[in-house]
Amino acid sequence: MSHIAEVYAKDLGVKIGRPQITDHFFPGLPNKYITIQSSNKMPGAVYKYWDIVLKLVKPYLQKEEVKIIQIGGPDEQEIQGVDYYFLGSTYKQMNYIIKKASTHVGCDSLPGHIAGAYDVPCVIVHFNLYPENSKPLWHKQNKSISISPDFSEIKPSFSATCDRINEIKPEVIAQNILDQLGISNKIKFKTIKIGKHFHNECVEIVPNFFAFSQKLQGKPVNIRADIHFDINHIIKWCQTCIVSLHIEQHFDVKIVNALTNVKQIIFKYKKCHNELDLNEFFNFIKNKKIRLLIVCEDEENISDIRFKYFDFDIIEDIKPEKQINSEKFFSKKLFVSNGDTYSSESSANRLDKSHNFVYDDASSKELESLYLYEE
Repeated sequence: MSHIAEVYAKDLGVKIGRPQITDHFFPGLPNKYITIQSSNKMPGAVYKYWDIVLKLVKPYLQKEEVKIIQIGGPDEQEIQGVDYYFLGSTYKQMNYIIKKASTHVGCDSLPGHIAGAYDVPCVIVHFNLYPENSKPLWHKQNKSISISPDFSEIKPSFSATCDRINEIKPEVIAQNILDQLGISNKIKFKTIKIGKHFHNECVEIVPNFFAFSQKLQGKPVNIRADIHFDINHIIKWCQTCIVSLHIEQHFDVKIVNALTNVKQIIFKYKKCHNELDLNEFFNFIKNKKIRLLIVCEDEENISDIRFKYFDFDIIEDIKPEKQINSEKFFSKKLFVSNGDTYSSESSANRLDKSHNFVYDDASSKELESLYLYEE
């Protein structure tokens, strides 16, 4: 399988030479470091787990006094765990930083090829091409490790929006970084499941308290009044934040007028609601230009319920997933109850601020928000 550059050279009738790269001195660099670039301009090249990769390698790098420098454009998203952010440097400065690095890590992009021209070892993550098509070309020896999704069954799409890069597990990238640096340790980490909503950062608040927070003022939050209903606290949170309100009971429609900043109401419809006529309540919400979503747990009668409330969006409740055996979890959710912050609803129920995973009714319904792993 030919490299793209080799195909171009053949079509044009020319030979591939080594590129002439210029660089400018960049002061203040640590003695030993790796460079990392998180993405290129293609949406499909955005790898979402760099923070976990760095979390896995950081202890070993610290023992070897190896720092982590992130390079890239000024709009590049900062990766958590990086020691130095040199984003927005000139190309010549970036070339100098790469030239002095012990290893370069990143997606299939320009810095990887610059590292190849300087003969700097690389760990390159590919997304929409076979590695043989686009890996760094100019290493004097085989100093480049290419990692890609499994293309044995589903072939690469060559699409700029292909999202398959995130099929690559962070422990694979982390182990190859250690290998390139000559660090003999083995990464003791195994991904069990990555929820499809894991990357969606969110704040969920049980309205069993109220405390003004400058950080949350004007920010979107989920108010979990389906867990605890206190209308006074609900009104106060709605005056402070942009709210998606979760409820499982109807209330005096006049109260809706006091719920400022409510953009959405998620009504949890239970079997006990079958005996009620909630059209007036639902229509009042609709007339207030508040989006209403009805989540129905009565699977047997959902067709009748949809007919009864024909003008409203009704979906089935999340079905609990089968039990998954896992030791730990990551979460980008902040779940706040009684003023204490947890990483999941299940953890809050158990008053557990660790990242130990326990399969229960709550966690079975929030698995798509979690990253499950074993050490």
